[in-house]
Amino acid sequence: MGSTFFGLNVALSGVVTNQRALNTVSHNLTNATTPGYTRQRVETAAQIPYTHPALNNAVAPGQVGTGVVATAHLRLRDQFVDLNYRSTSSDVGQWEARADAMQTLDTVIDEPGDTGITALMSKYWSAWHALSLQPDSAAAREAVRSAGQTLAAGFNDMSRQLTQAQTDADTRLGLGVQRVNEIAGQLNNLNQQIGMVVAVGQEPNDLRDQRDLLLDELATLTNMGVSATGPNGKVTVTIGNQILVDPSTDTVNALAIGAGGAATVGGNATTVTSGRLRGLVDLRDTVIGGPNGYTAQLDTMAAALVASVNARHAAGYGLDGTTGNAFFQGTTAATIALDGAVAASTDKIAASSTAGGLPGGSDAAIGMAQLQYVVQTIGTATTTLDGFYGQFVAKIGVDADQASRLHQVQSGVLDAAQARRDGVSGVNMDEEMTDMVRFQKSYNAAARMITTLDQMLETIITGMGVVGR
Repeated sequence: MGSTFFGLNVALSGVVTNQRALNTVSHNLTNATTPGYTRQRVETAAQIPYTHPALNNAVAPGQVGTGVVATAHLRLRDQFVDLNYRSTSSDVGQWEARADAMQTLDTVIDEPGDTGITALMSKYWSAWHALSLQPDSAAAREAVRSAGQTLAAGFNDMSRQLTQAQTDADTRLGLGVQRVNEIAGQLNNLNQQIGMVVAVGQEPNDLRDQRDLLLDELATLTNMGVSATGPNGKVTVTIGNQILVDPSTDTVNALAIGAGGAATVGGNATTVTSGRLRGLVDLRDTVIGGPNGYTAQLDTMAAALVASVNARHAAGYGLDGTTGNAFFQGTTAATIALDGAVAASTDKIAASSTAGGLPGGSDAAIGMAQLQYVVQTIGTATTTLDGFYGQFVAKIGVDADQASRLHQVQSGVLDAAQARRDGVSGVNMDEEMTDMVRFQKSYNAAARMITTLDQMLETIITGMGVVGR
């Protein structure tokens, strides 16, 4: 038979367990807007029952319940939802990095516009056409020289803008790698703290939330993997096939990305396939740099312009009777400039195709003005100078539109993944308020039971044996 005070212990378990549940509800409500917080819940179960012994039964005549016990303090988290969220977040980071840079480049190019290279080339050809009408005009010759200088400056400026964008991407890449290594160090510290708490049989739910928040940020930067393979709740974090955070030794292997985009973790080669870092590497080494990047295409255009103009100009005669003069110098968009002789004197500008035609000959000027319509091989394309630049501008526009569109699409997928995660892990105020009322009533009922038992014990202690005296 149970003790006289047996019922007090049963009721007390209800008070203690419901108090713990109420504390958890309070914790949920106060952290409803905390970034990365995961809703928590107390799991309960009946305590081990008390068995009544009996002389006529080898086992027992029955069992009596001993109350309730809190068996676990859970975080409501779905690993599959987390995996989906982080994978999508990595894709968003990759296209966001490219979209931001492409938007800047699209603005810098200013096409169509009054200051773009298309407008500058049009003014350059028009200046040669005007010179063909007045080949001995000092004003027309000055207009040609000025248009040439402005066109060269336009190429110089665009090359500088592309180089600056490439440098910015490289700087942001370095900062991103630095942040990855900082996060890895913080994850390693949290791993150790979580391991110590789990080792003594407790649940470090809030520490796990901090760790998951860092893992979410890491996913936006690179293709990371996480697995609960470490001891005492620790996790292993990887990039590609290399371990970034090793829980077995509590060490961090630093990420590094070289000039050619080659990535290593702890000195071992790995691959960065997504995330902001992937977007920045592509932007630096492929989109802007590289053999087929924007800078190379612009240089090809500048080289073709210099070669075509100089070939025709060298065949003509300047107003001073000299021939074989170049109009431009340089071989790239960064180095293109007026030839020194032309810059020093407009008399070096060749408008006549023969010496005998001076000063009124204009065949060379007409041929130069018509150069804009000449189809030639430029790089791998067969087109005019204006046509090649039009293709170049169109490619940048298409790339910018693609990056922006894919960023929007992936952002929409990420929002859906976030909604699914919030449905599992987010704090629902209405649900918490309902739980609060439910646990409050259970707490009050258990407390009332203690009061009832106390009154019963008072009757036994103070009243028994008094009747009949």
